[in-house]
Amino acid sequence: MQLPFKQSLIILSMLALFYSCTGKQPETIRIAVLYGPSAVSFLPMMENDTVMDGKKIEITILKEPQQVQALMMQGKTDFAILPTLMAANLYNKGVEYQMLACPVWGTLYILTNDTIHTLQGLKGRTISVLGQGATPDVLLRRVLDENGIINTKPDYTFTTHAEIAQALLMHKTSIAVVSEPIVSNLMSKDSTIHIVAKLTCEDKVNSADRDLFVQTAFLVSKRFSANNKSLVAKISKSYAASCASCNEQPENTAKLMLKYKLATDLAVAQRSLPLCNIHYVEASAINDKVFRFLTIFYQFNPKCLGNKMPDPGFVYR
Repeated sequence: MQLPFKQSLIILSMLALFYSCTGKQPETIRIAVLYGPSAVSFLPMMENDTVMDGKKIEITILKEPQQVQALMMQGKTDFAILPTLMAANLYNKGVEYQMLACPVWGTLYILTNDTIHTLQGLKGRTISVLGQGATPDVLLRRVLDENGIINTKPDYTFTTHAEIAQALLMHKTSIAVVSEPIVSNLMSKDSTIHIVAKLTCEDKVNSADRDLFVQTAFLVSKRFSANNKSLVAKISKSYAASCASCNEQPENTAKLMLKYKLATDLAVAQRSLPLCNIHYVEASAINDKVFRFLTIFYQFNPKCLGNKMPDPGFVYR
């Protein structure tokens, strides 16, 4: 019985080597995206490009970054969208996904249902924010520090975007960090909810750092890109066109937001699009910005990146 078993192992090994060398392409191209501006940026692509080189494109919209992260760690998605900070952290931990592009450039806002209208009004207050050590948390604390706003306490009680939104509506919290398109939806439901400030990572004294908020990373797995370079290029081109369409055809995009349940009101959807800040830029073209952005977090709290900066291989070339 030993010989056939060994022969089987040899045959299986040869088959695995054959498919690896021939670059056998997958029947389904899997893309995991996040609810919010990232999902909005994919809507035209979801409508128009459902097949690529005879392969079905399967785009899954997930509510929370942790769900996308789980698929990446299990190798169950070929492309993914994550906050750039989280993507770099995973890369440092050996999860082999590289950054193809930045499609979303800063959509985080401090909202309140109180009478606060300036950052100084936040002194001594509690602010609901998602994820200790995550992008919203670090940027909030950085902005507070830079503006000398003391005795302000971040509150991590609410663990999802939906929970924070509901808490603001129900007045269970009075100040929170929220992203688009939730921002516009909240303000349409409650006239007392308004924007105090936009969170940014730009240095106040250096205007050259404008548009440094490389908030979102479009990622590809090394496993996929190794044998499918032409498909990576085609998917990237299609997604870039999708992002451009969001800005060039806002009325159509707003209708798609209703269709895919990313908004409940057409007018609100149209108002939210400019705040989504969608603009596809290849990561290799902004390599310096990507690493300057990550350096801000590393200098503020090295643990955000797993106590080290990612190596240059984090950016796909």
